[in-house]
Amino acid sequence: MNSHDYHELGNSLQESGEFNDAVAAYCKAVELKPDFSWSHHNLGDVLLKLERWQDAVAAYKKAVELNPAFSWSFHNLGDALLKLEFWEDAVAAYRCEIALNSDFAWSFYNLANALTKLKQWDEAIVAYLKAIQIDGDLPGIYQKFGYALGQTKSDSKSLSQQFQLPITPENLEFYLQLGKNLAQRDRPKSATIIYQIILTIIPDCGESLADLERLLQEQQKYLSEALECDRILASARATVAQKPDDCWSYYNLGAVLSQQKYGEEAAAAFLQAMTINPDLPWWFYYNLWEVLIEENKLDRVENFFREVVDAQPEAFWPYLNLGEVLTRQGKIADAISCYQTVSYKQSFASILSKKASKMPVAQNIETGKISVPENTDTGKISVPQNTDTGKISVPQNTDTGKMPVPQNWNLKPVKFPKFIIIGSQRCGTTSLYTYLAEHPQILSPIKKEMDFFSWHFHRGIHWYWAHFPPMPQGGEFITGEASPSYFDFREAPERLYSACPEAKLIVLLRNPVDRAISHFYRLKGLNWEGRSLDRAIGDEIERLNQNPEYIIGEEPGNYLARGRYIEFIKNWLSFFPQEQLLILKSEDLYAGAATTVNHVLAFLELPEYQLSEYQNANPGSYQQVNESVRKLLSDYFKPYNQELEEYLGRKFDWK
Repeated sequence: MNSHDYHELGNSLQESGEFNDAVAAYCKAVELKPDFSWSHHNLGDVLLKLERWQDAVAAYKKAVELNPAFSWSFHNLGDALLKLEFWEDAVAAYRCEIALNSDFAWSFYNLANALTKLKQWDEAIVAYLKAIQIDGDLPGIYQKFGYALGQTKSDSKSLSQQFQLPITPENLEFYLQLGKNLAQRDRPKSATIIYQIILTIIPDCGESLADLERLLQEQQKYLSEALECDRILASARATVAQKPDDCWSYYNLGAVLSQQKYGEEAAAAFLQAMTINPDLPWWFYYNLWEVLIEENKLDRVENFFREVVDAQPEAFWPYLNLGEVLTRQGKIADAISCYQTVSYKQSFASILSKKASKMPVAQNIETGKISVPENTDTGKISVPQNTDTGKISVPQNTDTGKMPVPQNWNLKPVKFPKFIIIGSQRCGTTSLYTYLAEHPQILSPIKKEMDFFSWHFHRGIHWYWAHFPPMPQGGEFITGEASPSYFDFREAPERLYSACPEAKLIVLLRNPVDRAISHFYRLKGLNWEGRSLDRAIGDEIERLNQNPEYIIGEEPGNYLARGRYIEFIKNWLSFFPQEQLLILKSEDLYAGAATTVNHVLAFLELPEYQLSEYQNANPGSYQQVNESVRKLLSDYFKPYNQELEEYLGRKFDWK
């Protein structure tokens, strides 16, 4: 075969997805004909797909050396350099590509991304603006443009002079729309800058001036919240500076950054938090994983946690964190192996302790029980009693992740949980679950909540089962979970009934006014909510009025919708008989936990069990809410509460 044949073979292998073989073919073509630029370019393309960034850079550099008139080699070289974080070299590559082809939006977009890394804000602004002119639908471009615009020290006049598209009456509409897009993507300060530049350049533009002033006034109402966001971000940065070894300082900084749409910085903060303390339940923090996915950091996280579990084979939480990153990557079989590893080992310790003493697992384990949000609440997970560090022994080299089982135990994998606490959020589900987990006959799964029948159903039933402990035969022990996301998830009842038709379901309902307020301040405390309470309520009322059928949306909070209990109760009772659904009043749990817990135990056909203390597992704290806000919420929920009482034939007496 000659060089042309190897080149064509490489093309064919690349098209069929056989990238490693394609690399070998292109390398042979280059060896036989080293001055053919296309072989070097195509080799770089395959190396990019294999994420071999440095090798790709070498291939593209040779391609542009041989053919400096081909813009794509410069563009792809820039992409590889971005991956290697060689910002200045990437800038140079994109500038060469733009000189050859000035109509490709991604070149300006990626150039701007590299310039922001170098803090060359004014040049980045111009590059982002050019990209928007070509294609305003590039992912995240308005957030990034707005961020750069907010960092510059240049005044309005200087900025306007830099714009490659001067503001004139003819292109005024473009800049008005630019301001609107910035405002809609949580960049009100940057939108205001654009409006002020327009007013500076075109102080009198007829009817458009009135529209512009109206838009500017609309943005002013969000400006105070934007300033508050700036204050919160500055405070988070200051905390990191004061406590550089504290993982939660970095997590809170990441949460603030992600909430303000600074994805790349947020990912860096989250990674630092994990690095400082990998032995924490990071698997639960959904905002962390969303950012890591968006910023393509999952491979780095997987490698990190693999190093941790290799170095600390007895670790508990790092295995769960590794399971989470594998799950997020779609590596479900590997994730199941991680879950089974910790689940089997935890089960042995728990069964031994409960069989021996009929007493609950010790509560004084240093890291064995860690408080984490339950969507918004806090969960506790029991770990083996035979260690003072919360760590467990797990094999380093196992294909299935299963531990050897003593022959006389005859443990069997769980096929479905005996009970599930299905909700609702901020109604005491964490406390109730914690009390039940102390019962001598209840074995806890490795996670309190899996959110399987709501958000994670696509992961498959075997992924779900892997979280539960293997059970001894004989029926002495039962297991269950608590996922408050199930209660208000439209498809959850049918899914759960199909998989676990005999499961007993437990619901806690709290005065929806108190639930909404508690929910809001819980998210506020986690830096997951950036609005004021008044605005959050107003936004949701408007959304629900516009689309009454769209009850639970993707928007943060759903503070009101989740309190319309009647709509969800009807959905559950359309699948499950009423005798399988125990509906409890949260206020009764708070007032008399022992009585409520024994009521639940009777429902589960378990003997009564008394704890020495019933502590609130997830208390919330916030300032007294304005009475007018409570009145607004009370009036909103009143008809739904009345319908609930009539439907169930019982009084809740919520004010």
